[in-house]
Amino acid sequence: MARKCKEDAEKTRQAVIESALDVFSDKGYAKATFDEIAARAGFTKGAVYWYFRNKADLVAALIIEYTQSKRQELMQKLPQGNTLDDLLEYFIQWADAGAKDLRFSRFQRFVMCQMEWSEAVLSRVEKTLATTKDWHLEKVNQVLAECEKNGQLKDGLNIDVVQHVIISTYMGIVFSSISKRVSYDLVDMVKTGLTLLFDGLKK
Repeated sequence: MARKCKEDAEKTRQAVIESALDVFSDKGYAKATFDEIAARAGFTKGAVYWYFRNKADLVAALIIEYTQSKRQELMQKLPQGNTLDDLLEYFIQWADAGAKDLRFSRFQRFVMCQMEWSEAVLSRVEKTLATTKDWHLEKVNQVLAECEKNGQLKDGLNIDVVQHVIISTYMGIVFSSISKRVSYDLVDMVKTGLTLLFDGLKK
């Protein structure tokens, strides 16, 4: 019985998170209310408050849920090696997942294009997300460290700067795609853009 109750509680929590994504995407963070989120999920407002104290907590849970579940889904596809070719394939797999999974794409669009990131919200969300690793940055660090160790990178590169340039390039391409500012195939653009960047890093 306890297990069944726990499973039901998790299903309710997941339903609230999914409803929140729909309402946030449709109305924006500021205008969304717990009443609307609860109604969309088919629960009372009290049920939403049972799991989340406020909208900032709900946004943090949404980010953790979607990033962790997508990473878990991709684990078997993501390359384990630490070459620049592996890194390129790593980002291609993430881009492909974003292009094919409409819910994940909607999540990215909300976080990157529709979310009103005020200082108050950021301060509350960042505390909750402190334990969530930046997996992209971790992968980039591993690859650059290995390539530098093997003498495959140009001399004099500032690795700390390069890693952020790589992440910014990838995220910029994703942003341009999901915000519909340009019409191109996301995977092709990631492959083209990062190939040009990586070629410039090699000796």
